[in-house]
Parts: sequence; structure tokens; C-alpha cells
Amino acid sequence: MYYNTSLNHKFTQLLFSSLEPSGLVAQTEAQPASPIQEKLSQIFVPSLRMADCPNSDHNLDNVQQLQQLLQQQIRLRETIQRIRRVLDAHHIHRVAVQELLDFFKADWVFVLGNGPSLRQWGDASLHPMVMDSSAALKTYLELETAVVEQGQSCPIAVDGQTLEQVPMCQDWLSQYPGAWLLVPIYLMHVHQIDGHHLMDAPLMDVHQRQGGNGGEPWGLVVIGRKDPASRWSLMQQDQAQILVDEVAIALDHSLRHEKLKQEKQELQALALTDSLTGLANRRQFDRYLAAEWQRLAREQQPLTLILCDIDYFKRYNDSYGHPTGDICLAQVSDVLRQCTRRPADLIARYGGEEFAVVLPNTHTEGGHQVALAIQQQLAKAALPHDTSDVSGTVTLTMGIATVVPQPQLNSQDLIQAADLALYHAKQQGRDRIYVHAHYCVREDAPKDSTPPKSLQPSLLDS
Repeated sequence: MYYNTSLNHKFTQLLFSSLEPSGLVAQTEAQPASPIQEKLSQIFVPSLRMADCPNSDHNLDNVQQLQQLLQQQIRLRETIQRIRRVLDAHHIHRVAVQELLDFFKADWVFVLGNGPSLRQWGDASLHPMVMDSSAALKTYLELETAVVEQGQSCPIAVDGQTLEQVPMCQDWLSQYPGAWLLVPIYLMHVHQIDGHHLMDAPLMDVHQRQGGNGGEPWGLVVIGRKDPASRWSLMQQDQAQILVDEVAIALDHSLRHEKLKQEKQELQALALTDSLTGLANRRQFDRYLAAEWQRLAREQQPLTLILCDIDYFKRYNDSYGHPTGDICLAQVSDVLRQCTRRPADLIARYGGEEFAVVLPNTHTEGGHQVALAIQQQLAKAALPHDTSDVSGTVTLTMGIATVVPQPQLNSQDLIQAADLALYHAKQQGRDRIYVHAHYCVREDAPKDSTPPKSLQPSLLDS
């Protein structure tokens, strides 16, 4: 990581240049302090005797310069700390704009990004000027090339003084009148979030880029003043480079964090998704059912579970082959998706050819309507199944169970009830929907109705 240390160097150089014997008043005390203490005392706490000294004006000037440098250094470090405290990538842009506005007492600050992450940040009330990011970056790159050819380095001050040295500055000033400081953000690695390039990782030295070790800058920080007669000192350029470097580091850290979060979410999604059908897998089903059970137990609302099984699927695989069987599973999954559209509903691949549909806040009638819709939609799909005993197309047998979660029950009781309904549906001929009579909650049932106490095979055939 490259840090611009010229400011510290200037500060140190100025400090020790003030400590030369020619600028000091001879001590006449009986027990003088150490030389360094004596010199620092005379610099930072000037005595009235300095008025009689031929070099007193020089010493006072040095004191004032040192005080200004100290104040600037303190402000610079405080600004850096505020930037480093921000973790959110989008918030960093806004913080950077405000901090640079305050630090340089500027009229405009823009953070312009290159590529899909193209953004312009800042309070509109502070930025009556509209700066087109693409055009500004293009003009900057042409200007940078001209500046580098003349042996100068970045950042680039664009004002009346530099216009005489670099005539190409007129291209910038003709579009954006004023006095500007252009600080590029050089980055090295590419971060991607949601498939888009957002930010490269900082940071290379400008001299490395100019030496051919880098590419185009990711973006540009543009600091402007309305007064065209304003000038950007070398120290201000150094300070701007330091702050922009810190902004780039903060952005990199936050975007690395975002990238890690995204990768973690993707891994979690892979761990909870069935790779063949894209539905939730058994692990996700167990987690979701347990979570909804707890939630609905607090709210005392019904939870419906539908277990589905493809009829005679072993024969289908034996007849058509396992690759075609996989295609059939995917097609049945699509049918299930079409029939369950609420965000809270979950469809899962429960086993080989078994599927589960979790319907929170759903009474038995609602679950039965979903099952009928699945049955009708699958019939429309007309997936051929020549070896089935019930139809010439693929069919499903379904068992439904509904319960309002109670302390004496758990989610496994609901699964067993739906599985029992599915079992008896198969025993009665398949291609049908069965509802467990004891795990059945009607919409008009009183909330204090007696909960089921057993898994008796009392079923309602639809």
C-alpha cells in the first residue's frame, strides 16, 4: 500500500530548520535545559525577549507555520479516521464527498466511477453543476496523458496557472469553469457483486501506473471551487491524494466484506437447494418448517403441509431411462412452482420422487385448493407415462395435513400426519388427494378447538 509521506517530510524539515542556532536566543539561565527542550520551548512558547532579537520575525513566522501545519495534520488525521469508520460501500461515497467539501472548503466534490458502477455522489443543493461521468473521465484521461508527457504527476490541478503550462486544460475548463483538483483512484483487483464490476482493489502508486504497471483508473475524485483565480497548493494536492487513497482503501475493505457476504449467501443457497430441480432440499425444508411452526405457534394460525409422490416413478425410470426421469422431475417441479405463488409458501424436494409443499397461514380448504390446482396443471402438462396403471400421463398422489401448532405437538407430528394421508391415498388407488381428518383445520373452526391427539388413519378422499 502506497502512502504519500511528503507532508510528514515537509513538517519534519520545517521543524528542524527552525531549530538552527542562528534562529535562537542564547540562554543565560544558571541551569539551562537540554538543547532540544530549550529550542522547542523557544519555538512553541516565544518569549518577549525575541522582540529584541534580529531573527525574531523569522522565528515567529516559523511558529505560525508550525502551528498551521500541526492544525492541518490534525484535521487530516481526524478526516482519515472518520472515513475509516464507514463500512458500507455506498455510504463511503457520501461521507467522502462531505469530508472533502469540509476539508478543502470546496464548492463541488464529485466521485465519478468508471464502468457499470458509474455513480455521481453529493448533495444536489451543493452541486448545481451537473457533471457527466463518461465525458469527464474521457477528458481527464486525455489531460492525464498530456501531463505525464510533460513529466508531471497526479493529482492534476486545473486552473489559470496550469492552463499556461498545459494548454489541454482548456478542454476541461471549457466544460467546467472554475479551479479544479483531479485525483484519480487507481485500483488493482476487480470485485463483482450480483454479476457487476463494482470496484477494483486499491491501490497502486501513480508512478507505477505511469511506468506501465497499471491500467486506467477506476474513477476520479473531482474537487472544485467556483473562483477561477483560486489555486491548489502542492500541500493541498498531497493532502487530497492521501484522503483519496484512504477512500479507496475504505471502499476496498467494504466491498471485500460485501463480496464475502455474497459468496456466503451463495454457498448457503447451494447447501439448501436441490441441484436437479432448483427447489429447496430436505435440509431447507426441515429448517423452514421448524421456523414456521414456532412462528405460527405464537400467532395461533394454521400450517398446512402437502406431501406429493409421482405415481409409479420407478417404472418410469425403468422404461424411459434415468436421464429422462430427471427431466420429468424438473418438469413436475415447474408445475408445483406455478401453483404456489405466495412468498411464504415453500416447495421442497422431499425425497427421490417425493415433494413437499409448506403453506403457512393456510387452512385445510386452502391447502386442498392448491392440491387441486397442482393436479389440474399436471394434467395439462400431459407428460407421457405409458407404464402407469392409473393414467397414460404422469400423475401425483397427495396427502394433506393441517394443524394450529400447540405445545403438546411438534413439526414431526404434522409430517407424520401428511405422510399417513399420502400412504392411505396410495392404498386407495393413487392419482388422488387425501386429507387427514384429525389434522384438519377449517376456516370457520373456533380457535379453541381441541387439537389432534393421535394419528388415526381417518382420511377424507377428494
